[in-house]
Amino acid sequence: MKYVVYGLGVSGISTIKFLAKNGEDVVATDDNEDSLKENSAKFPQIKFLKSNEIKFDAETIISFAPGIPLYFPKPHKILEIVKKTGAILACDIEIFYRINRDANFIAITGTNGKSTTTALTGFIFKELGITSEIGGNIGVPCFDLPIQTSPSEGRLTYIFETSSYQLDLLSQTHFGIVALLNITPDHLDRHGSMHGYIEAKKRIFRNQIEGDFALIDVDDENSKKIFDELKNDKNFRATLVPISTKKIQENGVSLFDEKLVNKIGKKNSEFELRSEFLHGEHNDQNMAFAFAITHCFLSKHTETSSAQAARSTKHEQIINAITKFRGLHHRMQIVGKIAEIKFINDSKATNAESTKNALKAYENIFWILGGKAKEGGISMLQPYFKKIEKAYLMGEATEDFAQILEKNSVKFEKCRDLKTAFEKAFLDAKKSSLTEKNILLSPACASLDQWKNFEQRGDYFCKLFDELPKS
Repeated sequence: MKYVVYGLGVSGISTIKFLAKNGEDVVATDDNEDSLKENSAKFPQIKFLKSNEIKFDAETIISFAPGIPLYFPKPHKILEIVKKTGAILACDIEIFYRINRDANFIAITGTNGKSTTTALTGFIFKELGITSEIGGNIGVPCFDLPIQTSPSEGRLTYIFETSSYQLDLLSQTHFGIVALLNITPDHLDRHGSMHGYIEAKKRIFRNQIEGDFALIDVDDENSKKIFDELKNDKNFRATLVPISTKKIQENGVSLFDEKLVNKIGKKNSEFELRSEFLHGEHNDQNMAFAFAITHCFLSKHTETSSAQAARSTKHEQIINAITKFRGLHHRMQIVGKIAEIKFINDSKATNAESTKNALKAYENIFWILGGKAKEGGISMLQPYFKKIEKAYLMGEATEDFAQILEKNSVKFEKCRDLKTAFEKAFLDAKKSSLTEKNILLSPACASLDQWKNFEQRGDYFCKLFDELPKS
């Protein structure tokens, strides 16, 4: 078998290095010739060629970078190569699975919440002593993870965050547990339509068999349709588990009003679940899914090296692990508190849909927002404007957002940058007579007008907090 790694991003380089190290026949290529030259100088032991210099055939597996548009806005030339030669198109996760079939694979997908649910599930597994690794779209390439060398060593469990781009490139990969969190319009330029996007998400279930679990949110209209479709499919053998943050689900898990109800299997259970670090309905969903994934894993895998942990684990231990999880950086991250003022870093909120979750979760908000605006701006957030004490505008979106806020009688101040906005918000919060106050960075904008990425923006917010006197 010959491998061609097409696309020299982080996951591509990780794949190349692993395959070359393990003696596989591998060639690397990229549409960007500068990237080819740069990487061939970095890795002289690896063969780098232009795509038209590579001989493709039916024995070739192409590891195609998910970041490269495949079908839209126009078909990539690789599709014609595959059609002519019979080469196999895959992503790194597909190849990782093919050489690592003895391991357990869990997949988490959805438009929003994937990273938090993946990280939380991985945290719970570690707390329970279950040998596991997280990776995939969360930013850790799968080939950076330890490999399952033999079943006798005890099965490793991989918890992968998977994007729709990756799902487009899977064929044989079998996930014993799948979690579908939600589906809202996103990446339509890459999938051609909402229908194309939904179809990509559905691919995640296609290799599931009897004894597997398919966990699906049933509050979301699009994912509920998939749940109903699979329920009515006589050929689908996996156990369907509905997840809800609105009402109790038979054979499923629900979490609302700080109460988790588990009705999977014969024994029903109910727990109080209150997290100091995960706020809002969307985080209720993340916690419900993480609990359900863990429950299903423990019921499914009692024959592995984790059997002892599985048999001895009680649901209370899962709940306790959830409450310890402090959340991911830049996603409604509670940076700290000074007196009655809480500082929240939600820099990952690069559009209004994401910011909505933060505005829903908090009151008495001193809101720092702005940057490079996305289509639609912040008009959809109008129902939450009453929670805003004052807004602090920064970046390219300042004038557009000022008009919307003024029209809705929201107090605001135009600030040049994040530092100015932070200082003014802190000053106003200190002066306020409210008992609980929240300084929230939730920009509803991309960061690229002033920052390299949302991480850099969020890190600077945290740095500004660290520099404040704490007494």
